Amino acid sequence: MSSQGLFVSPAHAVIEFDGPDAQSFLQSQLTNDVASLAIGHWQWQGYCTAKGRLLATLALVHAGESHYLAHVHASLAAVLVKRLTMFRLRAKLEIAESATLAAAFHLGEQAPELPPNGLSWAIQPDVHLAIVPRAAPLPIASADDLNALACRRIAGGQPEVTAETTERFVPQMIGWDHVSPGGGVSFSKGCYPGQEVVARAHYRGAVKKGLEHHRWAAHSPGIVAGATVTLADGREAEVANVAHCDGSISALVVVQRVGDEPVQS
Repeated sequence: MSSQGLFVSPAHAVIEFDGPDAQSFLQSQLTNDVASLAIGHWQWQGYCTAKGRLLATLALVHAGESHYLAHVHASLAAVLVKRLTMFRLRAKLEIAESATLAAAFHLGEQAPELPPNGLSWAIQPDVHLAIVPRAAPLPIASADDLNALACRRIAGGQPEVTAETTERFVPQMIGWDHVSPGGGVSFSKGCYPGQEVVARAHYRGAVKKGLEHHRWAAHSPGIVAGATVTLADGREAEVANVAHCDGSISALVVVQRVGDEPVQS
Protein backbone atom coordinates (compact mmCIF):
# COMPACT_ATOMS: atom_id res chain seq x y z
CA MET A 1 0.00 0.00 0.00
CA SER A 2 1.31 3.43 -0.86
CA SER A 3 1.87 5.87 2.00
CA GLN A 4 2.96 8.81 -0.12
CA GLY A 5 3.05 12.04 1.87
CA LEU A 6 3.20 10.31 5.25
CA PHE A 7 6.42 11.13 7.10
CA VAL A 8 7.88 9.68 10.28
CA SER A 9 8.65 12.58 12.62
CA PRO A 10 12.04 12.53 14.37
CA ALA A 11 10.73 15.42 16.51
CA HIS A 12 8.00 13.27 18.07
CA ALA A 13 7.69 10.02 19.99
CA VAL A 14 5.00 7.54 21.00
CA ILE A 15 4.33 6.63 24.63
CA GLU A 16 2.31 3.47 25.29
CA PHE A 17 -0.01 2.93 28.25
CA ASP A 18 -1.15 -0.68 28.45
CA GLY A 19 -2.96 -2.52 31.23
CA PRO A 20 -6.31 -2.88 32.99
CA ASP A 21 -5.84 0.35 34.98
CA ALA A 22 -4.68 2.47 32.02
CA GLN A 23 -7.91 4.46 31.73
CA SER A 24 -8.30 5.21 35.44
CA PHE A 25 -4.62 6.12 35.78
CA LEU A 26 -4.64 8.50 32.82
CA GLN A 27 -7.94 9.99 34.01
CA SER A 28 -6.22 10.86 37.29
CA GLN A 29 -3.17 12.44 35.62
CA LEU A 30 -4.20 14.28 32.45
CA THR A 31 -6.28 17.41 31.87
CA ASN A 32 -8.96 16.02 29.56
CA ASP A 33 -11.67 13.41 30.10
CA VAL A 34 -10.02 10.09 29.23
CA ALA A 35 -13.10 8.16 30.41
CA SER A 36 -15.13 9.69 27.58
CA LEU A 37 -12.67 8.59 24.88
CA ALA A 38 -14.05 5.73 22.79
CA ILE A 39 -11.80 3.13 21.21
CA GLY A 40 -10.43 4.43 17.92
CA HIS A 41 -10.85 8.08 18.91
CA TRP A 42 -8.39 10.72 20.11
CA GLN A 43 -8.27 13.94 22.13
CA TRP A 44 -5.84 16.70 23.06
CA GLN A 45 -4.39 16.29 26.54
CA GLY A 46 -2.12 18.19 28.91
CA TYR A 47 0.00 17.01 31.81
CA CYS A 48 0.55 19.56 34.57
CA THR A 49 2.66 20.07 37.65
CA ALA A 50 0.98 20.51 41.02
CA LYS A 51 1.19 24.27 40.36
CA GLY A 52 -0.88 23.89 37.18
CA ARG A 53 2.00 24.47 34.76
CA LEU A 54 2.03 22.32 31.65
CA LEU A 55 4.82 19.78 31.59
CA ALA A 56 3.66 18.65 28.16
CA THR A 57 0.86 18.70 25.61
CA LEU A 58 0.00 15.59 23.64
CA ALA A 59 -2.52 13.82 21.46
CA LEU A 60 -3.94 10.71 23.15
CA VAL A 61 -5.45 7.84 21.14
CA HIS A 62 -7.57 5.05 22.63
CA ALA A 63 -6.06 2.22 20.60
CA GLY A 64 -7.63 -0.78 22.33
CA GLU A 65 -9.63 -1.89 25.37
CA SER A 66 -6.83 -1.15 27.82
CA HIS A 67 -4.31 0.37 25.41
CA TYR A 68 -3.63 4.09 24.90
CA LEU A 69 -1.01 5.81 22.75
CA ALA A 70 0.34 9.33 23.17
CA HIS A 71 1.84 11.34 20.29
CA VAL A 72 4.19 13.73 22.10
CA HIS A 73 7.20 15.94 21.41
CA ALA A 74 10.34 13.79 21.56
CA SER A 75 12.17 16.24 23.81
CA LEU A 76 9.73 15.41 26.64
CA ALA A 77 9.02 11.70 26.09
CA ALA A 78 11.63 10.31 28.52
CA VAL A 79 10.72 12.88 31.18
CA LEU A 80 7.02 12.02 30.92
CA VAL A 81 7.62 8.28 31.12
CA LYS A 82 9.80 8.69 34.20
CA ARG A 83 7.42 11.07 35.98
CA LEU A 84 4.24 9.15 35.19
CA THR A 85 5.88 5.91 36.26
CA MET A 86 6.72 7.52 39.61
CA PHE A 87 3.02 8.15 40.20
CA ARG A 88 1.82 4.77 38.96
CA LEU A 89 2.08 3.24 42.46
CA ARG A 90 -0.12 0.13 42.47
CA ALA A 91 -1.96 0.83 39.24
CA LYS A 92 -1.81 -2.11 36.85
CA LEU A 93 -0.36 -0.76 33.62
CA GLU A 94 2.90 -0.46 31.75
CA ILE A 95 4.19 2.97 30.71
CA ALA A 96 6.99 3.12 28.13
CA GLU A 97 8.26 4.96 25.10
CA SER A 98 7.35 2.61 22.28
CA ALA A 99 10.09 0.56 20.67
CA THR A 100 7.80 -0.65 17.90
CA LEU A 101 5.70 2.41 17.01
CA ALA A 102 6.73 5.76 15.54
CA ALA A 103 5.03 9.16 15.43
CA ALA A 104 4.24 10.45 11.95
CA PHE A 105 2.26 13.15 10.14
CA HIS A 106 0.70 13.96 6.79
CA LEU A 107 0.00 17.34 5.20
CA GLY A 108 -2.92 17.32 2.79
CA GLU A 109 -6.70 17.26 2.74
CA GLN A 110 -6.96 13.57 1.91
CA ALA A 111 -6.46 11.22 4.83
CA PRO A 112 -3.15 9.38 4.40
CA GLU A 113 -2.92 5.81 3.24
CA LEU A 114 -1.56 3.95 6.23
CA PRO A 115 0.64 0.89 6.56
CA PRO A 116 -0.97 -2.11 8.31
CA ASN A 117 -1.84 -1.35 11.96
CA GLY A 118 -1.30 2.38 11.48
CA LEU A 119 -3.58 5.03 12.99
CA SER A 120 -4.19 8.62 11.90
CA TRP A 121 -6.46 11.50 12.86
CA ALA A 122 -7.07 15.01 11.58
CA ILE A 123 -6.04 17.95 13.75
CA GLN A 124 -6.89 20.36 10.90
CA PRO A 125 -8.64 19.71 7.57
CA ASP A 126 -5.22 19.42 5.89
CA VAL A 127 -3.07 18.14 8.78
CA HIS A 128 -3.09 14.57 10.09
CA LEU A 129 -1.06 13.11 12.92
CA ALA A 130 -0.36 9.40 12.81
CA ILE A 131 1.17 6.48 14.68
CA VAL A 132 2.74 3.76 12.54
CA PRO A 133 4.87 0.64 13.00
CA ARG A 134 8.58 1.47 13.06
CA ALA A 135 9.14 -1.31 10.53
CA ALA A 136 6.96 0.40 7.91
CA PRO A 137 8.99 1.66 4.90
CA LEU A 138 8.20 5.35 5.35
CA PRO A 139 10.41 8.41 4.73
CA ILE A 140 11.84 10.35 7.66
CA ALA A 141 10.65 13.97 7.75
CA SER A 142 13.28 16.52 6.79
CA ALA A 143 13.81 19.82 8.59
CA ASP A 144 11.72 21.48 5.87
CA ASP A 145 8.90 18.94 6.37
CA LEU A 146 8.89 19.56 10.14
CA ASN A 147 8.92 23.32 9.55
CA ALA A 148 5.89 22.97 7.26
CA LEU A 149 4.05 21.07 9.99
CA ALA A 150 4.97 23.77 12.52
CA CYS A 151 3.68 26.49 10.17
CA ARG A 152 0.30 24.76 9.87
CA ARG A 153 0.01 24.28 13.63
CA ILE A 154 0.98 27.89 14.33
CA ALA A 155 -1.49 29.21 11.77
CA GLY A 156 -4.19 26.99 13.27
CA GLY A 157 -3.50 28.17 16.83
CA GLN A 158 -2.40 24.71 17.99
CA PRO A 159 0.54 25.20 20.37
CA GLU A 160 2.88 22.45 21.48
CA VAL A 161 4.87 22.39 24.71
CA THR A 162 8.49 21.30 24.20
CA ALA A 163 11.58 21.06 26.40
CA GLU A 164 12.14 24.79 25.87
CA THR A 165 8.73 25.71 27.32
CA THR A 166 7.91 22.92 29.76
CA GLU A 167 6.54 24.15 33.13
CA ARG A 168 6.17 27.70 31.78
CA PHE A 169 2.43 28.01 31.10
CA VAL A 170 -0.87 27.14 32.72
CA PRO A 171 -3.21 25.68 30.08
CA GLN A 172 -5.22 28.88 29.60
CA MET A 173 -2.09 30.88 28.76
CA ILE A 174 -1.70 28.88 25.55
CA GLY A 175 -5.45 28.52 24.94
CA TRP A 176 -5.27 24.80 25.69
CA ASP A 177 -8.73 24.86 27.24
CA HIS A 178 -10.26 25.66 23.84
CA VAL A 179 -7.63 24.41 21.38
CA SER A 180 -9.25 23.07 18.20
CA PRO A 181 -10.61 20.49 17.77
CA GLY A 182 -12.42 19.71 21.00
CA GLY A 183 -10.31 21.50 23.60
CA GLY A 184 -7.64 19.96 25.81
CA VAL A 185 -9.08 20.54 29.30
CA SER A 186 -12.19 19.16 30.99
CA PHE A 187 -13.58 21.20 33.89
CA SER A 188 -15.95 18.45 35.00
CA LYS A 189 -13.80 15.28 34.99
CA GLY A 190 -12.40 15.49 38.51
CA CYS A 191 -8.93 15.74 40.00
CA TYR A 192 -5.53 15.62 38.32
CA PRO A 193 -2.22 17.32 39.20
CA GLY A 194 -2.72 21.09 39.14
CA GLN A 195 -6.50 20.81 38.72
CA GLU A 196 -7.31 23.30 41.48
CA VAL A 197 -5.06 25.96 39.93
CA VAL A 198 -6.44 25.38 36.43
CA ALA A 199 -10.06 25.39 37.64
CA ARG A 200 -9.56 28.54 39.73
CA ALA A 201 -8.06 30.32 36.72
CA HIS A 202 -11.07 29.22 34.64
CA TYR A 203 -13.83 30.24 37.03
CA ARG A 204 -12.23 33.40 38.41
CA GLY A 205 -10.58 34.63 35.23
CA ALA A 206 -7.24 34.77 37.04
CA VAL A 207 -5.04 34.27 33.97
CA LYS A 208 -4.32 37.59 32.29
CA LYS A 209 -1.91 36.26 29.68
CA GLY A 210 -3.01 34.63 26.44
CA LEU A 211 -1.81 33.24 23.13
CA GLU A 212 -1.26 35.48 20.09
CA HIS A 213 0.14 34.93 16.60
CA HIS A 214 2.89 37.35 15.52
CA ARG A 215 5.28 37.65 12.58
CA TRP A 216 8.77 39.07 12.15
CA ALA A 217 11.11 39.64 9.23
CA ALA A 218 12.86 36.45 8.12
CA HIS A 219 16.25 37.28 9.64
CA SER A 220 15.10 38.77 12.94
CA PRO A 221 17.39 37.52 15.74
CA GLY A 222 16.33 35.88 18.98
CA ILE A 223 12.90 34.58 17.95
CA VAL A 224 13.21 31.05 19.34
CA ALA A 225 11.02 28.86 21.54
CA GLY A 226 11.37 29.81 25.18
CA ALA A 227 12.79 33.27 24.49
CA THR A 228 11.33 36.51 25.81
CA VAL A 229 10.81 39.10 23.06
CA THR A 230 9.43 42.62 22.84
CA LEU A 231 6.49 43.09 20.49
CA ALA A 232 5.99 46.15 18.26
CA ASP A 233 3.51 47.58 20.81
CA GLY A 234 6.06 47.29 23.64
CA ARG A 235 4.62 44.28 25.40
CA GLU A 236 6.98 41.51 26.47
CA ALA A 237 6.04 38.05 25.22
CA GLU A 238 7.27 34.49 25.71
CA VAL A 239 7.73 32.52 22.50
CA ALA A 240 5.86 29.21 22.60
CA ASN A 241 6.37 27.91 19.05
CA VAL A 242 8.14 29.33 16.02
CA ALA A 243 8.69 28.48 12.35
CA HIS A 244 9.79 30.10 9.09
CA CYS A 245 6.63 30.51 7.03
CA ASP A 246 6.09 32.29 3.69
CA GLY A 247 9.30 34.30 3.90
CA SER A 248 8.91 35.46 7.51
CA ILE A 249 9.20 34.19 11.06
CA SER A 250 5.83 33.11 12.44
CA ALA A 251 5.32 32.44 16.14
CA LEU A 252 2.75 31.74 18.82
CA VAL A 253 3.57 33.88 21.84
CA VAL A 254 2.18 34.18 25.36
CA VAL A 255 1.62 37.81 26.21
CA GLN A 256 -0.27 40.14 28.53
CA ARG A 257 -3.69 40.77 27.03
CA VAL A 258 -4.25 44.36 25.95
CA GLY A 259 -6.08 46.27 28.71
CA ASP A 260 -5.26 43.80 31.48
CA GLU A 261 -3.13 44.60 34.48
CA PRO A 262 0.19 42.73 34.84
CA VAL A 263 -0.04 39.33 36.48
CA GLN A 264 1.22 39.31 40.05
CA SER A 265 3.55 36.38 40.68
